[in-house]
Amino acid sequence: MYETFYGLKEKPFNILPDPEYLFMSKEHENAYTHMVYAIKEKKGFVVITGEIGSGKTTLINFLLGQIHEEIQIGLINNTFVLPAQFIKMICQEFELEVGEMDKAEMMESFQNFLLQQYAENKRVVLIIDEAQNLSRKTMEEIRMLSNLEAEKQHLIQIIFVGQPELKYKLQQKSLEQFAQRVSVHCHLDVLKMDEVEQYIKHRLKVGGAENLNIFDKEAIEAVSFYSRGIPRIINILCDTALVYGFADELKIINKKVIQEVIKSRAAGGIFHELSVTEEKDNYTALNKDLTGNNCSERIRSMEKRIHNIEDLVVSLDKRLLSLTEKKGERDAVVVELFKMLKESMESRFHTLIEFSDLSKKKLYKQENLNQKYAKTYKFNKLFDKIENK
Repeated sequence: MYETFYGLKEKPFNILPDPEYLFMSKEHENAYTHMVYAIKEKKGFVVITGEIGSGKTTLINFLLGQIHEEIQIGLINNTFVLPAQFIKMICQEFELEVGEMDKAEMMESFQNFLLQQYAENKRVVLIIDEAQNLSRKTMEEIRMLSNLEAEKQHLIQIIFVGQPELKYKLQQKSLEQFAQRVSVHCHLDVLKMDEVEQYIKHRLKVGGAENLNIFDKEAIEAVSFYSRGIPRIINILCDTALVYGFADELKIINKKVIQEVIKSRAAGGIFHELSVTEEKDNYTALNKDLTGNNCSERIRSMEKRIHNIEDLVVSLDKRLLSLTEKKGERDAVVVELFKMLKESMESRFHTLIEFSDLSKKKLYKQENLNQKYAKTYKFNKLFDKIENK
């Protein structure tokens, strides 16, 4: 639509995880190096976490393109399954015939496959995307896979990629044995201001643009602020801005265009537009909450919410115990769903505790207020969601 007008060969801000457009920020390069190191050194469990839209799947696709033939690789991104189904998915990913096998038979078949690959001096790598959705029981089944080892090395390497909730899940006491198997872990952070500019120009260059300054400096600053440095949101804003610019025959995208995009999407409930006055008010209120007399009151409020969630988790435990005593396939599904719900609540519980501790220690400093405001806004949204439940 706008490609010819801006001298592009293709749309540079597509939200699909295209590895050709991967921008290697310091965080992405660090995560990629960790994954390559883990595969090369035949490590066991690897955990890569990052915010929604931070480019985790794009990084995985890039890694897949660099894998050599002597490495057998499997990729699973459907993690809302029961343990037995998950084992079946693993076998199918490595093209093993499972037919009507039960779980024990599938495990034996997969172990034979691993031993065969080891005898042929080939390595097996399993990548699990959206790993934060794995149930505790499924994660325990995966841990059992890691017990399939040769004399001096692992027969399979497993890379878990997921949202920050995955970190909190691994901190739970019930997954302590699992967490101890994690040899490599790194987190993908959002892009900084200068990286946002580099990111936009990088994608324009890959898209074939001769002019890499289609977005002026103020426009880039606006994109950085409203996107909070999240690549997927940057793509959405920039792609829409190019449509607006094309419609108005603007060769250069300025801050006004970005604000129009935000206003339009805010009207549809996608983005919340903040005026300059609102931004200052929010910063002032935040500073007062964290440094003034309201700090202790805010902490007490958070602690109350933490206790409420703790009570809910205990209640879920009792209901799980009652349901577990029943038999039947339908009951098994219900039990698994309740376990997933309980894990979700425990994840939120740990998130609240972490934020409460940060508040108590007054780690929020004025010079980092802009960045901390974004985190506080995220936690407040989490609180509201929990209260609504």
